[in-house]
Amino acid sequence: MANITLAPEVLAVLTRSTVNGNVLILPPVQLERKLYESVNKVIVFAGGKWKRGIGHVFPSDPMKKLGIALETGIAVDHKKKLQAFFTPEPLARRLADIADVSGHIVLEPSAGHGSIADACIGAGAKAVHCIEIDPENCDVLRKRGHGHNTVCYDFLAMKLEPHERIVMNPPFTKNQDIAHVAHALKFLQPSGILVAVMSPAVTRPKFQAIIADRNYEIEELPAGAFKESGTSIATIILTIRPTR
Repeated sequence: MANITLAPEVLAVLTRSTVNGNVLILPPVQLERKLYESVNKVIVFAGGKWKRGIGHVFPSDPMKKLGIALETGIAVDHKKKLQAFFTPEPLARRLADIADVSGHIVLEPSAGHGSIADACIGAGAKAVHCIEIDPENCDVLRKRGHGHNTVCYDFLAMKLEPHERIVMNPPFTKNQDIAHVAHALKFLQPSGILVAVMSPAVTRPKFQAIIADRNYEIEELPAGAFKESGTSIATIILTIRPTR
């Protein structure tokens, strides 16, 4: 994980910035390009995104994460730390369609900002049970209307009731996608369907052992499927259906 030690001039700019709700506004001076890029990188690490005419917009209070950077002098790339590469909306809708969620209760581990949950509700799901480890993401989920169905906890440490449908985009590094899918299968009803975005895990012996007796399908996603989310990693869609 690439952390950044904040230079004094970067600290000075951020310290002089103002916060309005979930928007960070830089000082009203023209910054040199190199300095702006350094400042912007710290902001992006903390979850901010530039919007013309508004400022740098965050999912919640910018100082939750920027405050830590200012105190320690080190900026942490929280997106990479938590592997928070959120599912683009068109892909989220496709996952919901593949899972045939209409009329079913859906489990979504690692729910992020709720694009899969929104897609499932839009496709007619009765409800979506969201599990999310990052408190800031949990706040976003609740603001998007998933509050009563959101649990802020580590999915891998949970025991849940069986679900009819599971739709997920787990973190990938260090075989985390394998661990999350294997754990999710414990909560899939025998007649249920699981749909997961994964790295190309099907060739890994550890994963082959997990799905060997399952009725599964693999679809390779085109390159750049997650470009808008900040990664170019190769991905697939795994679909597990009831055994024939």
